[in-house]
Amino acid sequence: MTHVLLGVGSNRQRQYHLTEGLIALHQEFATADNPLYVSRVFESAAVGFDGAPFYNLVVGFTTAASVEFIQQRCKALEIRFGHQPGVAKYSPRTLDIDILLYDQMVMEHPVQLPRAEILHNAFVLWPLAELVPNFIHPLEQRTLQSLWDEYESTQQLEPIEFSFPQLPYLQQGRML
Repeated sequence: MTHVLLGVGSNRQRQYHLTEGLIALHQEFATADNPLYVSRVFESAAVGFDGAPFYNLVVGFTTAASVEFIQQRCKALEIRFGHQPGVAKYSPRTLDIDILLYDQMVMEHPVQLPRAEILHNAFVLWPLAELVPNFIHPLEQRTLQSLWDEYESTQQLEPIEFSFPQLPYLQQGRML
């Protein structure tokens, strides 16, 4: 089984889209033996464009599914919730789901792994460090917690209270 970590975010109807996105991810990937783990939700300013603030979190699970399958399912969920393919990278999002890590895999296509924004965006690194603090970054060869401890940024980021959906295989807190 492979450990998969996804970045999930929204800046349009944020509570609704994160809740519905979590329900959909739960239906796709969670089982009694392999629950869906979630970090806290963080509010952050839009990065790369002038827009409404985002809600972001990290979701983790274990699976036997391939990277290609997970990518296809995540993009299908984005479209289902109103994300239009081909829009500018830095633009408003109803639901954005990105594969951040797939165990220690390093690749460029069909997705970049590990995702470069792990090292550049607090809204990715902080929740990752919360969920899997001892996970070793495949390229940096350091724990996510140590990367977060040394992270320097002026990005505005705050944990928020969030009402997670009541799902049988949804766990808040550390995955590993």
